[in-house]
Amino acid sequence: MQNEPVNQKVRSGYDLMRHELLPLLLGEEEPAILYWAGKALVRHRCHMAASDLTDFFAQAQWGTLHLVKEKKYERIYEVETTAKDSSRPFTLETGVIAQTAEMEKGLLAEATYEIKNKEPLTVRITVRWDKKDSVTEE
Repeated sequence: MQNEPVNQKVRSGYDLMRHELLPLLLGEEEPAILYWAGKALVRHRCHMAASDLTDFFAQAQWGTLHLVKEKKYERIYEVETTAKDSSRPFTLETGVIAQTAEMEKGLLAEATYEIKNKEPLTVRITVRWDKKDSVTEE
């Protein structure tokens, strides 16, 4: 909010935290830390399954999540997000999806994202897992 008029409408608390404070605190490590945080959030909420993701995204006010395609070792999701800035990282959401797949499949899962559309801002998240990389419970 640097150099903005004092009377400009204040963004929501979530927007202030996510899009202004976190980048200041985390710096260039922000994307990696948010990805880890998304995975940790799902581990903490260990009851969350893939079928819960749509509701979770809506409740978190991250946007509308749709499963676009599912293959044997891959899922593709799209999120029509509530964010307005496509230059911001979407690794928190990506980490949540990766960890949900990992826990569901019992296999190491990793996810990536790309911006599909800028208006409305739509993010495509692809999660992949490998049957050779099983996860052991700690």
